Amino acid sequence: MSRPLRVGRIGFANCTPLYLALEDLGLSGVEFVEGVPTELNRLLREGDVDLAPSSSAEYLARPELYGFLPDLSISSIGTVASVLLFSRVPLDALGDRRVGLSPASATSVWLLRVLLEGRLGLSPRYCEPSEDCEAVLWIGDRALREARSGGWPHLYDLGELWYRATGTPFVFALWICRRDAFARCPREVRRVYRALIEARQRAYRNFPSLARQAPEAAWMGEGALLSYWQTISYDLTAWHREGLRRFAEAVVALGVLPRVPDLTPLPVETPV
Repeated sequence: MSRPLRVGRIGFANCTPLYLALEDLGLSGVEFVEGVPTELNRLLREGDVDLAPSSSAEYLARPELYGFLPDLSISSIGTVASVLLFSRVPLDALGDRRVGLSPASATSVWLLRVLLEGRLGLSPRYCEPSEDCEAVLWIGDRALREARSGGWPHLYDLGELWYRATGTPFVFALWICRRDAFARCPREVRRVYRALIEARQRAYRNFPSLARQAPEAAWMGEGALLSYWQTISYDLTAWHREGLRRFAEAVVALGVLPRVPDLTPLPVETPV
């Protein structure tokens, strides 16, 4: 291998416990590259990152380029608290109103379209977020901060809306790996995978102590941060994959994707 495995790092509060736990494990031999989901999508696509917790939309759009790791995701089972539509009017009144879309996420934009167009039959005018918008989609720390301001009369949690509609988790991000990177350095990918599984278990066991270390505690408070982490699922069970399949089908129905891709994870649990 000519260079270390490059692993993406999302600088959002939802990923902080995993990366803090990874630091405690002392994972070596990798180079971390930080960015928001859409940036990591681009870096993965261009080959500048090998493995990242990236938008499930990125995998669904390019399954020939990527695989994904088993057992790991960033998902919600109901409320997610950080993928929010802020609106001046009720959801079903958006009609042809202007709806601003966060530039930081692809999956959340697709999910909003599924909910507004596919579920409610609305045809809003999508645009960049501005003061002229009747509603704005924000994700991550921006959504958490905006929700604390309380300046919008209507607030919709997209994870909750999805769960109400389908009864399944919503998979916002998968741990996506370029297929050429896995072919080039399977042992390194497997080593990172094992570290991520251990980091997830450590994170679940040690949320309170991790919250005391987390930089987000400075503006959220430890209690609020702990409650937020407890809304997130870092697993990828058969139930999660069913939610992902339903999402893919809904996006195909919108005409965004040509077909539902294969949802079989990479064989990282098989020894080399």
